[in-house]
Amino acid sequence: MLLNIRQLSVPLTYDEQVLRTTVAKRLGCELSVLGPIEVTRRSLDARPRNPEPVYVLSVMVDVELDRLPSKTTRRDIEILYKAPEFESVQVVAANAGKERPIVVGAGPAGLMAALELAIAGAKPILVERGDDAVSRSGTVNAFWKDGLLDPESNVLYGEGGAGLFSDGKLTARSKDKGRLRRFFQHLVESGASPDILIDAEPHIGSDQLLQLVPAIRNKIMELGGEVRFRARLDDLKIEKGVLRGVVVNGEELECSSCILAVGHSARDVYQM
Repeated sequence: MLLNIRQLSVPLTYDEQVLRTTVAKRLGCELSVLGPIEVTRRSLDARPRNPEPVYVLSVMVDVELDRLPSKTTRRDIEILYKAPEFESVQVVAANAGKERPIVVGAGPAGLMAALELAIAGAKPILVERGDDAVSRSGTVNAFWKDGLLDPESNVLYGEGGAGLFSDGKLTARSKDKGRLRRFFQHLVESGASPDILIDAEPHIGSDQLLQLVPAIRNKIMELGGEVRFRARLDDLKIEKGVLRGVVVNGEELECSSCILAVGHSARDVYQM
């Protein structure tokens, strides 16, 4: 039987043995009763009431229910009759192989949109007005050091988006757990730490993002997508309320599907 146990406090340096001992103590049982334990949530508690900071965990543990003492009936212990499942999320490209959708912006939203479309076989074209992540880091450092601003590739514009140089904090207003989980799994598959799947306030780190973001881009390209840098959206070609194409760097690209993932600082797009 699976149990969901919340509010388990463990030291920051906890290991598997410490975790199992803590779970057994909470349940009031012997270690031999416990099966596999999976951490599903982890947050840091550094409040002054604790002698030192601790992690507060939620875990799932497989146990022999008939060997547990009755005192385990507590509000923070829940019987799970099956393991919780994240909603399956699948992108279906209606015209896969016939026309290429355009994705504008290579921040987190644009990268993930292009990746999902590429997985679905739609071979998207991802356009980004700034540079690739590695080249962009050079222009950003030049701005921080000498005040030299590149208006097309800077802290706001370029592969990785406006958050590339803010430690990669993974926060979202969305409550769609299925899609957020899929987003995080893509990050892990591209090189991010699996810890982001359980941490309450996950972040990746700007240094790691400079390796992770190109890995996502390469996967898009391996799946048949195309990525263009220094490619700014100039116009949308709309006829009778229907999208017919986009203009990128003066070149018209035919399409009937375009995702604007331009972030909050794309003044040209908002003016358009």
